[in-house]
Amino acid sequence: EQMKKAQPEIKKLEKKYRNKTDKESLMLKSQETMAIYKKYEINPMAGCIFAFLQLPIFFAFLEAIYRIPAFFEENLWGLDLGTTPYIALQTGSYYYLIIVALIILTTYFSFKNMNMASADPAQEKQMKMMVIFMLVFISIASFTLPIAIALYWIASSAFSIGQNIYIKKVTLKKDKKVVKEVKK
Repeated sequence: EQMKKAQPEIKKLEKKYRNKTDKESLMLKSQETMAIYKKYEINPMAGCIFAFLQLPIFFAFLEAIYRIPAFFEENLWGLDLGTTPYIALQTGSYYYLIIVALIILTTYFSFKNMNMASADPAQEKQMKMMVIFMLVFISIASFTLPIAIALYWIASSAFSIGQNIYIKKVTLKKDKKVVKEVKK
C-alpha cells in the first residue's frame, strides 16, 4: 500500500536516471530510491521474508510426512493425509478434487491480494507473468502433494489472504485519519 503512494516519486526518479548507466548515477539512483522508501516506511525485504521463513517449515513438514507412517494411516475429514489427489483420483475418489481447487483458489487470491506495484510497466508485466507461471506450476504440483501438505498450503494461503486484507484495512484507516487531520 505504501508502494502505491510512493509511485509518483519513483516514476520521477526513473525518468531522471533513464539513460544514465554510469556507476555514480546508479549509486545516486539507489540512494534516492532508499530515501523514498524511508520516507514512505517501505521495507524492500518485507514482502519476501515471510515466504523465505515458510520454506524450511514446508520442507520439514514434507519430510515428516514421508518418514512418519502415522501420516499415511490417519484421516482428517474423510481424507487420507498421506495420499495424493492423483492417487485418489485413480481409485475413484473424485472429492479430492476439492482440495486441488482450494489450493488453486487460495493461491490465486493470495497472489492477487499482494498488489505488487511497480514504477516500470515492463516490470509489472513481468511480475504478472511470474504469478501466472507460479499459479500453473502450483496447480500441476498440487496433484502430487500429500493431502497433509495440501491442507497446510491451503491454511497458509488463507492466512496470507487474511493478513493482506487486514494490512489494507489498517492502511486505509491510517490514510483516512491523515486526510481528516490535514482538512482541519
